[in-house]
Amino acid sequence: MQTKPVKQKIRLGMYAGPIAHQQPAEAAVSESQEGFRRFVERSADAVAMVDCEMRYICVSRRWQTDWGVCPSEARGRTHGEFFPNIPEYWQQNARACLAGVLEYSEFVAASSPPSVTEKTEESVGAPVKWAFWPWKNSSGAIGGLILFAEKIADRTCHNTWTPNYQNRQLETKLQLTQTALDNAADTVFLSTSDGKICYANKAACDRGGYLESELLNLRMSDIDSQLSASDWQAHWDQLKQQSNLTFETTYQTKDGASFSVEVQVNYLAYGGCEYCCAIARDISARLAAQSALVDAKEQLQAVLDAVPGLVSWVSSDFRYLGVNRHLANAYQMPGQVFVGQKIGFIQNSQKFNDLVYEFFATSKKQMSQEITVSVRGENKNYLIVAQKYQRSTAAVFVGLDITESKQSLWALQQSEERLRLQAAKIENTLLVLQKTQTQLIQIEKMSSLGQLVAGIAHEINNPVSFISGNVSHATGYIQELLRSIDLYQKHYPHPVAEIQNFMEELDLEFIKKDLPKLLNSMKVGSQRIRDVVRSLRLFSRTDEAEMKTADIHEGLDSTVLILQNRLQAKGGRPGISLIKEYGNLPRVRCYAGELNQVFMHLLTNAIDALEEGGRNPEKYSTMQSESLLSAGGSGSEIFNPEIRIRTEVIGESEVAIAISDNGPGMTQEVLGCIFDPLFTTKCPTTSTGLGLAISQHLVVEKHGGELQCISRLGEGTELIVKLAIGND
Repeated sequence: MQTKPVKQKIRLGMYAGPIAHQQPAEAAVSESQEGFRRFVERSADAVAMVDCEMRYICVSRRWQTDWGVCPSEARGRTHGEFFPNIPEYWQQNARACLAGVLEYSEFVAASSPPSVTEKTEESVGAPVKWAFWPWKNSSGAIGGLILFAEKIADRTCHNTWTPNYQNRQLETKLQLTQTALDNAADTVFLSTSDGKICYANKAACDRGGYLESELLNLRMSDIDSQLSASDWQAHWDQLKQQSNLTFETTYQTKDGASFSVEVQVNYLAYGGCEYCCAIARDISARLAAQSALVDAKEQLQAVLDAVPGLVSWVSSDFRYLGVNRHLANAYQMPGQVFVGQKIGFIQNSQKFNDLVYEFFATSKKQMSQEITVSVRGENKNYLIVAQKYQRSTAAVFVGLDITESKQSLWALQQSEERLRLQAAKIENTLLVLQKTQTQLIQIEKMSSLGQLVAGIAHEINNPVSFISGNVSHATGYIQELLRSIDLYQKHYPHPVAEIQNFMEELDLEFIKKDLPKLLNSMKVGSQRIRDVVRSLRLFSRTDEAEMKTADIHEGLDSTVLILQNRLQAKGGRPGISLIKEYGNLPRVRCYAGELNQVFMHLLTNAIDALEEGGRNPEKYSTMQSESLLSAGGSGSEIFNPEIRIRTEVIGESEVAIAISDNGPGMTQEVLGCIFDPLFTTKCPTTSTGLGLAISQHLVVEKHGGELQCISRLGEGTELIVKLAIGND
């Protein structure tokens, strides 16, 4: 008895009220293997879970009852060993699902009991309704198949589902779909044709600060600040006409705050009713990063426009990337006209073109040359200074008009002084450009890192919460089982010999003592992971693009927790002791995420200094001994690396954060250069020399504070951050 397989593509859908036949959702099968294992083992249906080689991982109790296959016998054995007479098209569909060609397959086929190897009229069992689809592991790869098998009593009706099977199959699929929707990271709303919300998942409740019952009394126009109640009908008509829409808008929270979202809306019709399914993703962090990037680019353009000369920046394929306003005005053309054009399109100077070609053909990072350029029909002499950037894929060219100095020899001394000043301005301008470029790159990196850290923290938090929650349930279940064993031993103190021997081999008393400890260690471990995730979220602060009051100690603690691994003993160096001397600080108005970057740079430098002492113990021991002897010590003390963090209020309007170490310290020459961009005393492959320069920029220029460094060779280093407390 055979029929052709029925293939259906699975789509994540919404539902309200009774639903007929619905396929499992792709989001549900992306759960981890452990989650599917629990689902299978607890399922009331005949369900089995196999890997990519069709070897059994686990089976449900109903599968064991229907097919006489116990879990211990099935685990590790192939499906073909138990069902040797399955038809070829069954195997073809299974292979197609494992290859990702089919997302779902179901059909009816005759099947022999697992114990029958020869197919006869008597051995052929009742027709079986088969259904299977891939399950995916946590990385999204196909890990195997979920198998459903239902015996159909009436052999003349094998092309239809029995009511009981339909109900159980529907219940299972609804559970999978509901779980996927409820736990989705994005907010999900389902509303009726009049805009009234009839479903909201957990993310929608958490992000908006609502209870589910509160959301079910609202309309989408109450959530979407750009969608008024009067505009709903037009919105609905457009959705119904196009079936789906994608747009950006702003959602309102219960406390009146708002956040930007990207919304995908789908039109759904079921059971004579029409629905709007809206899946929204928070894009506040992305928009903040884009805004910061625009600000940085505007700042760069302002600097270039302020340069007293003709400035252009060109790509390595000899096309203009942009020009400053002086160059655009010189040729009476809008600056946008230059962008994308090949050099030489205005035919101003062949020498300038040759200079650009020559500069990109060499490995030089900088060069200067005097050339003649035609500006509106008049030949002028320019000193061209060039600087490469972005790994030599682009360069900036600054041209200073030196025509007057060339024509007026009698003003020669004054011209030389003017040229010297102009060269100094160019050098300063290049330094500003370099610093601005470095800051722009760092902003983009930290923006991407913040989003990555926040995404990782979010993805880790969900399974950890699941594990932490289930450990408590597992503890209760195990206590009840142990209590049951105690009661059994109390009322049946003399079991049969087989049970008694097994209990002695099992060492039940040891298990009773050790199992609670094991569960407690799991609970402590999951809490540790949650603490790390919380620290990652506090450190990244991707949702704080504006100055807000923040807890300085909270930022310090989250940064220290992230660096905890580096404080441990390694490479012959003892562990680094961290001493916190926190004062009673008020909340400080600041950019919390950027301030956390400063703490990260300062603590990393302190750890690097102490590790440098560990890598050069003889050199550092000599310096330390000399320092101790000069102070009257014996010079024989054992070096214990230490970092100390102190905080205190200064006066009535400032706070100070001091991070010190007892490392090798610095000479006065090195101390005078530590805030210069690209300056480093470490290996170039492990340090960019930007940490303290960026820290000074964030503290001094971004927060209006102070960053001081105190250090003496052989006595350690202390960096002090001073910030105004500020008001809301």
